[in-house]
Order: sequence, then structure tokens, then C-alpha cells
Amino acid sequence: MNRLGKLQKLQEENGLDCVMVAAEPNLYYYSNFEGAGVLTLKDGRFTLIVPELEKNRALEVKGVDVVSYFPFKIAEDTFEGSLTTALKNVLGNCGKLGVDLGWVNTPSYLQFKTLVDNISDISDVILNQRSIKDEEEIAMIKEAGKITSSAMKVGMDKVLSGKVNEKQVAGYIDLTMKEEGAEDYAFPSIVAFSENSAKPHHIPSDKVFEMGKPAVVDIGAKFGGYCFDSTRTFIPSPLEEVKKIYEIVLQAQLEAIDLVRDGVKASEIDTAARKVIEKAGFGKYFVHSTGHGVGIEVHEKPYVSFTSKDTLKENMVITAEPGIYIHGKFGVRIEDTLIVRKGKPEVLETTYKLL
Repeated sequence: MNRLGKLQKLQEENGLDCVMVAAEPNLYYYSNFEGAGVLTLKDGRFTLIVPELEKNRALEVKGVDVVSYFPFKIAEDTFEGSLTTALKNVLGNCGKLGVDLGWVNTPSYLQFKTLVDNISDISDVILNQRSIKDEEEIAMIKEAGKITSSAMKVGMDKVLSGKVNEKQVAGYIDLTMKEEGAEDYAFPSIVAFSENSAKPHHIPSDKVFEMGKPAVVDIGAKFGGYCFDSTRTFIPSPLEEVKKIYEIVLQAQLEAIDLVRDGVKASEIDTAARKVIEKAGFGKYFVHSTGHGVGIEVHEKPYVSFTSKDTLKENMVITAEPGIYIHGKFGVRIEDTLIVRKGKPEVLETTYKLL
């Protein structure tokens, strides 16, 4: 998945003399290198600059020169000093430098400013490139989806089995993802029972499952560097109030999914889901956006919110995840990952929705 040519195109189209990619997700996107390092492009030459301890792994990257740095002279081909020292040697005099500043912290930015005065932020350009997936990327996401599906089935079975707590279910889910081939989790698994389900980002606790009340399970595997994201709300023998909320959220999700296709504004997807929930009288309980892009990062472009300026394009991968959260009582969320197509989207199911 080497995309160095895309980086070169970015340089040319934006009139840049040099480019520096500093963020780990962007570094992985262009070079397939996962870890600490910086990728530079100057005069047609790609250079991967890494700490000395990462050099052996970096040497496996194709199409780039590799240089390293260390506090003192440890080898002839190692720069003595910091990353800034290495960058000065690699970039030299650079007129206009493009940097992915959206991921850069203040100390790093101040270091870069010592190298060149004219810095251009290329964060959005990179995000736009990353938002449209190629077939290899889609294959990785689908495989992550299969792993997530297996783990979600285990989570559902454990919930339905009876007296388990949130931590136990999360543990079974995480173990299953690793057993099924996940290299990592896209994010810490969320398992939330009863009143905890009203907290969208709940951290699993010792809370034991109660029949008739919701169990929200939000999980995702990572495979080949790519993430997946899925949420199911399991409610065996639901209370009438819970069933009503579930059906509203499901209808909101279905109407949002029905709009997803190439050329549609992402904000329209959010509006469609929000209208269903607002009409039912629960608008103030829908406290997040309807979805987001998925890829190397579990949250990336396009942003599926009412403020989004993004337009959906074929082969973008997004989620649709409306929810209703009533503090002190319960919450319901249903989330699927979708591939945007010219016509109807491809929905990557994980388990059947369950009442």
C-alpha cells in the first residue's frame, strides 16, 4: 500500500518546495511504516527519518531513503542529535514547506519553525486523499468487519447467557478479536448496561446485566492498519419504553442509510436521522453526530454531522450511528459501517439487530 506517488502529486498541486509528513496515521498511509518517524519529500527524494531504535524496521520500507538520529554518534549513517538536527540535514534550504499540522503538537511546531519560515498546513489535503479508499483498503476494512462480527456475536451470546458484568463481556470480545486475527482494537471496547447505556463513551464497569434493559456494545477491530466500527443494542424481553426508543433509533438509522450515495452532502445524512428523532420528541437526547469516516483512524473524513461541509464520494467508508440517551435511565445506539457507492451503499453488517 505504498502511496508515495500521491504525496508527490500533493506537492505539485499545492506549489510546495518540500513536504513533511509527521503524523503516524499519515506516515502509514503513504509509506506503510507504522511507528515514530517523519517522511520528507524534496527534489523528488523521499526520506524516512526515524529514531535509531526504529531504523531496522524502517529499512524494510520500499521507495524511500532511511536516516536515523541518536543523542550521540552511534554509527556513521546516524545523525548526532535530535529530529531537528536530522531535518536540517535532509531538508536544507526549503522555501515553502507543507506539514500536516492538524496532528502536530506545539513543541514540534516550534521546532519546525526553526527550519523554515514559510509553513503551509496540508492536513485537509491529506484527509481528502485518505477519505476515498482504494480496493486494497476496502479489503482490509472488510476483514476488520468480519473479525468485529465474530466478536459481536460472542458479546451478544455472553449478554444473553445471564449474569455477566460489563468488564467480563468486554474481555470476551477483546479476546475474540485477537483470536480472529485483529492486530489491535480500533478503540477501547464499550459495553454499557442499563443506566450506563445513556453514556455514549462509557468505560466498562462491574455492572451486571439486567433483563429487559439495554446492553449497548460498541466495538471495532483493526486489521492491516484499518479500523472498523459497529454498535448493537441488545434488549432481551424489552420494557415497553425501551422498545419504543429502540424502534425510533432504528428508523432514524434506516432513513439515514437510505440517503447514502455518491454526491450527497454528508450534512443531509445527519439531518435525515435527526428529523426522525426530533419528530418523536427526543431531539435533545441525540447528542452526537450521525456518523464519521472510517479508515486508518476510526474517526476521520468525511464528517457526517449537521455542520459538515463534506460531500460523499464513491468508495468513502462511513458510519451511520444515531442514538438516544436518557440520563439516569438508559440509552440506545445502532451503528453500521457503510461503503459509499454510486447507488445504494454497501452495508457491512456485524450481527442482526436484536430486540
